[in-house]
Amino acid sequence: MARPGSTTSETGNNYNTANGTGAAVRTKLNEIFTALRTLSSGSSDPSGAASIAQYQPHINTSNNLLKIATAVSGDTATYNTLGNITLDNLGHVVAASPTMTGDVTMSSTGFLKVPVGTNAQQPGQSGQPAAAAGQFRYNSNTSQFEGYTTAWGAIGGGGGATGGGTDAVFHENSNAMTQDYTIGDGTSNINAGVFGPLTISATLTIPATSVVTIV
Repeated sequence: MARPGSTTSETGNNYNTANGTGAAVRTKLNEIFTALRTLSSGSSDPSGAASIAQYQPHINTSNNLLKIATAVSGDTATYNTLGNITLDNLGHVVAASPTMTGDVTMSSTGFLKVPVGTNAQQPGQSGQPAAAAGQFRYNSNTSQFEGYTTAWGAIGGGGGATGGGTDAVFHENSNAMTQDYTIGDGTSNINAGVFGPLTISATLTIPATSVVTIV
């Protein structure tokens, strides 16, 4: 679209055929119709009284941002960015399965609720999405937070007491291992301990430089 002020078919930010006859008028009408069926675009934001109007949308082609003029004062306008036209949903997070491409900062003082599910609902299980390093969830079967590196494993403090009540003096762990687990990242000198007896019905991978102690 030719921006207001950049075509001879406008006067005072309003398209006008002016006076004329025949082909001249037809040319003016064609310019006006072309402008009306497209969106204003250019390598910068519009400026100048003849080029701006309140609630006028435009695309800044230098950064692909869709903007709208929220206020006009003299030769300048205040623009609000609606989104990036090269991104799905203009780059906005949608309700279902959003993907964040940048860092996320939570300013709330409340909570962040993570996914909760059973062993069978883990990513990587039959009928579920693929598992990938960095995934984090709460396992409702084991009542533990768990994360995925090369396998799913429990996430918890190494030396803190985890018992309930006001005097949390006991460290608690499950007495059954039902999911594959790798100590550390599979290569580091990481040792681990657990209180037994422990029933292992999955694959426990212990790197050559690691030691697992069952007390």
